[in-house]
Amino acid sequence: MKKRAVQIPGDYYFSPETVSIAVKKVQGNSVTHPHDYTALPHWHSFMELVIITAGNGVQNINGISYNVSAGDVFVIAGETIHFFEKYSSLEIVNIMFSEKILDPFREYLKRMPGFHMIFCFEPELRTGREFGNSLHLNQPDLAHVKQAIRRMESEQEQKNPGFETEIISGLLDLSVFLSRQFNQPQAPVSRLAGLLGELENSCAAGWDLQKMAHFCCMSKNTLLRTFQQVLKQSPLQYLISLRLNMACKYLSSGDMPIHEIANICGFADSNYFSKCFRRHFRLTPGNFRRKEKTKNDKKLL
Repeated sequence: MKKRAVQIPGDYYFSPETVSIAVKKVQGNSVTHPHDYTALPHWHSFMELVIITAGNGVQNINGISYNVSAGDVFVIAGETIHFFEKYSSLEIVNIMFSEKILDPFREYLKRMPGFHMIFCFEPELRTGREFGNSLHLNQPDLAHVKQAIRRMESEQEQKNPGFETEIISGLLDLSVFLSRQFNQPQAPVSRLAGLLGELENSCAAGWDLQKMAHFCCMSKNTLLRTFQQVLKQSPLQYLISLRLNMACKYLSSGDMPIHEIANICGFADSNYFSKCFRRHFRLTPGNFRRKEKTKNDKKLL
């Protein structure tokens, strides 16, 4: 009889008075912590970084079985149904965290192709019943990750003053380290991750669809199809959103003329910039600047 998937609430692992990050280990079939749902189909709204530290087994994600072994690393996004079919020989570390934890740092994390692939693309594709795990750590890198995990566990257990900051720092360190280990293969989705990292670093440059396709070694049609599949928007829409977010920073932090901001952010036509800005934020650039100034003035009172 098929087991029904259950929803796991975050308060099983996170307490209201502390940071929403929890490190949990699974060692074979033994129950190693309360609310161990390793063998039961389940889903949750928080993110889960899964690191296979020893052994091999079989995980089921969205109804499809996958072989896993020591060194495999992947992220489970919210609302993805998953469980382990075979794990008697496995050692697993699950780092559960609220997606909001990474929000203040996401702008910088997204400059790394590996972050796009591991933390954004693969979890999204798995919800569409596709999975192509891109990260398998060698022994030295896995040893480094295990050491980082032990530090997070120690902070979680001892709860010395400042432990919340240390745990957040540990998650960030792991996110950067794992993203850097990503070796960009030739699959279209993986090449797209490289493009997004480049766009994050140079969104104001003279990008067009042809230049993006050339960067990815794809035809324009393949780029459009892959982009739509993964990001649910076109490459140019994504580029414009990056440029508009860049413009917001200039509008919030000074009195530079709007036409100069438009030019710095990659818009040759300031009227087109204003039109895009108004469509995206429901405000003109001038109104946005005034709103931000009022907000900042209130903070100073």
